[in-house]
Amino acid sequence: MPDGMIGYGSIVRIGVGETPTWTTLDLLGDLEMPDEQVDEVEITHMKSPGRRKQFIAGLTDSGEVAIPMNYIPGSDTDVLLTSLRASREEVLVEITLTDDVAAVPETYSGFLKGYSRTAPINDKMTAVATFRLSEEVIA
Repeated sequence: MPDGMIGYGSIVRIGVGETPTWTTLDLLGDLEMPDEQVDEVEITHMKSPGRRKQFIAGLTDSGEVAIPMNYIPGSDTDVLLTSLRASREEVLVEITLTDDVAAVPETYSGFLKGYSRTAPINDKMTAVATFRLSEEVIA
């Protein structure tokens, strides 16, 4: 195995519906995977050892994932994301890093929280789809 890899060829697919219909998002930029965080719950009491605060692990917050891409108005990706923003529907977000055939996708359940688009004068148009995640789906 090499000492490093590049993310070239990574894909994001969105699954819509009870038996998901999958759509691959086109023209992706640099991906940053969700940063799941575990809440901390303070359990300090009057006899806490060493007069120190005590904590236990709480619930896991799956966080958000922002998916940057080149923006093409009216493209299949644009139409899908615009409709998801309007419907507020829960979807599956599947992320596969690299184009390695052995790569294992990570799948999350969530909704489209935001869909921002830019149209600069002298550069490519871009968009960012931000999904709020509820859970990791294990197949």
